[in-house]
Amino acid sequence: MSEQRVFKAAVGKEAGWWNIWVPELDHVTSTRKSRKIALYTRSLIAAVLGVEESSFRVERELVSAEEFERRYTEAVRAVNVQEKL
Repeated sequence: MSEQRVFKAAVGKEAGWWNIWVPELDHVTSTRKSRKIALYTRSLIAAVLGVEESSFRVERELVSAEEFERRYTEAVRAVNVQEKL
């Protein structure tokens, strides 16, 4: 049996919203309810890849709103630099 693919997600709360970013897919989603983080993360990945939600694992990392913004902004800048090359 092959191992499931693992996706890492950064989760940060800002202004009442839990923001969820999956850097490998460069997609973000959000929810107001912390109990929905796992569901929204899995749904996002499954929808982007067109796969079953049970076909992968997710590792979530809770970060501050500032750290979430820093990481996301850094990634966007890196993409913009690559596009200009």
